[in-house]
Amino acid sequence: MTSDVDTSAYAEQQASDWQTFAASDAPLLDYWQAWEERSHGWRVPIEFLQPIGLDYPNFAEPLQPLLDALGELDEVVVIPARWMHLTTVHVGFLMAAGIMWSQVETFYVNASPRVRRIKPFDLALGGISVTEDGIYLGADDGGSLREARRQLRLGVPKVHEVMKDDPLMTADGDAYAPTIEIAHFSGKGQRSRVLETLEPYREIDAGSVPISQVKMARLPIQPHDHYGDIDVIAEMTLLGDDYRKGYHN
Repeated sequence: MTSDVDTSAYAEQQASDWQTFAASDAPLLDYWQAWEERSHGWRVPIEFLQPIGLDYPNFAEPLQPLLDALGELDEVVVIPARWMHLTTVHVGFLMAAGIMWSQVETFYVNASPRVRRIKPFDLALGGISVTEDGIYLGADDGGSLREARRQLRLGVPKVHEVMKDDPLMTADGDAYAPTIEIAHFSGKGQRSRVLETLEPYREIDAGSVPISQVKMARLPIQPHDHYGDIDVIAEMTLLGDDYRKGYHN
């Protein structure tokens, strides 16, 4: 599937992230120590996402030489392939001041009629870059996930509220770029070792996967089990023009 949407900004973002990371001399972040604070004490996040590792268990095979090399570093913790996912919208955390579990079904009910308007698309996987949180695999969706974010913002009041404070929502539009985290930082070692290990893989081509649904899930992250199985709680099928044809639940 081809698209006439210009997604060159994705590659530009990868290059910018790399340069920003390389220019810093700050100690590496301990990702999960930082997560404890970000998650308000290990609260469970709710996200609209693509659970690539669950849907396509073999998708990471082209990355295996890189993942093996990263596994030798004290600086990083390689994410299990089954947990690798692409976040479209982080809605919030399950807690009284965030999201009540009783609200979650309404997110699906409000989102589904709008998400169905999006056509199925291919997600091209390739390019490696890095931020202060960790290492990611780039992706090119032809702009479809920005459209999904737009539809979610229009259809789900909670998403509309959350995206008011989303730094990716700029005066020039949505600056979202799809990425899949493949490793987090441990807080140990040197960023120079990370960059040296990644350099040969920066332009890696990891193939593509077809996307026919947007999903909503809980990420049951706990202090003793950071990478517990993603709990998919809703699936919204992409129909494109076919969404007008009859009833769909």
